[in-house]
Amino acid sequence: MTQPDGPYLKDAMQNYARAIEKTLAEVPVVNGVVDLEALWMELALPRDLIIEVFETMEVRLPPHVERVVGPNGQILAQQKKPEKDSVL
Repeated sequence: MTQPDGPYLKDAMQNYARAIEKTLAEVPVVNGVVDLEALWMELALPRDLIIEVFETMEVRLPPHVERVVGPNGQILAQQKKPEKDSVL
């Protein structure tokens, strides 16, 4: 994918990340997992662009989504484990 120069690319990627976050709340979730195909069907964005957004941007997953998987079971995003406080 050719990346044009200019600040609009970052803005576009942020917009795609927000669109993915909103869509994650609405797509089917099976055992805490959302499949790339489900996102692709709802977003109508190219699969490689969706993968690139997960690889380059921070996408927040809703609480009911544990992870997002891509081709061949590749984990594109996963819920962050809460950090345990070692000292109270």
